[in-house]
Amino acid sequence: MNRHRTRKHKHPFFHSWFFLVPLAIVFGFFVKSAYSSFVKKRTADREREKYEQRLRELEEKKADLEAKINKLETERGLEDEFRTRFDVVKEGETVIRIVEEE
Repeated sequence: MNRHRTRKHKHPFFHSWFFLVPLAIVFGFFVKSAYSSFVKKRTADREREKYEQRLRELEEKKADLEAKINKLETERGLEDEFRTRFDVVKEGETVIRIVEEE
């Protein structure tokens, strides 16, 4: 009977410092890895948003350039471009420039 009583009053191994300290260290490693995963995901989401915005800008620029190319493929588009870039006129046309006073 004495043996049974003495065992009953002793703390089990799971309540000792030899078990709880390593368990706390392992738990700390899990928390640290979970936090670093969270930080990496947040960084990746920010980068994804940045690259999606850049993609939208490039797609808009591509659409604009394609529209300009399509315009230049027509005779009227070429004529407009020559007139705006080089200040040229057709034969028989006159140019009138209006200069505003300051």
